[in-house]
Amino acid sequence: MVLKCAKCGAVATKENDEGVPLCAKHSKSNAKIKTPLCPECGLTMNVRKGKFGAFWGCIAFPMCNGIRKI
Repeated sequence: MVLKCAKCGAVATKENDEGVPLCAKHSKSNAKIKTPLCPECGLTMNVRKGKFGAFWGCIAFPMCNGIRKI
C-alpha cells in the first residue's frame, strides 16, 4: 500500500507527529499541514488508513462519514 504526501501527492516516506503522510521534501519543512474541513459537517478531518490507502476522514466518525482523498 503506497501512501501519498498530503501536500503534493508524491509518494510519502514519513509521517509527521500528527500521523499525516509526507514526502521527503515536505517532511523536512516545519510548515504545518492544513487539515481540510469535512464536506458533510464542517468539522476538521484527520488522516486515516484503509485497505485502499490513506485518506482524510471526519473526526466525528461514525456519526459522520465524510471523507476526502489525500
